[in-house]
Amino acid sequence: MTTYTWKILEISAEDGIILHAKYHVTANDETNSVESEGNWWFSDKTEKKAFSDVTEADVISWIEKESIQDGISTIKLALDKQLDNLKTISVVQMPWNPQTFQIN
Repeated sequence: MTTYTWKILEISAEDGIILHAKYHVTANDETNSVESEGNWWFSDKTEKKAFSDVTEADVISWIEKESIQDGISTIKLALDKQLDNLKTISVVQMPWNPQTFQIN
């Protein structure tokens, strides 16, 4: 099961209406994690809630709702694809690091 951890890093507002949010989200499965950071410009420019009452959870919820296409969040879909890619590759030693060996 994949878990997603969101953090809102910044918001832009005009006349008490949030127009934009910069976010960071981490997706974790049982073995790997991937991260993404982005900017979301809200298409719905109406007041959803009094500005003074808005919470980080509200902004995250609005991003998740607006990012849904064909029943799935495009942000979560991109992170899930990255996690899937990690399952099919092997981590190898970087060629610029000193080569090491082990005695069996």
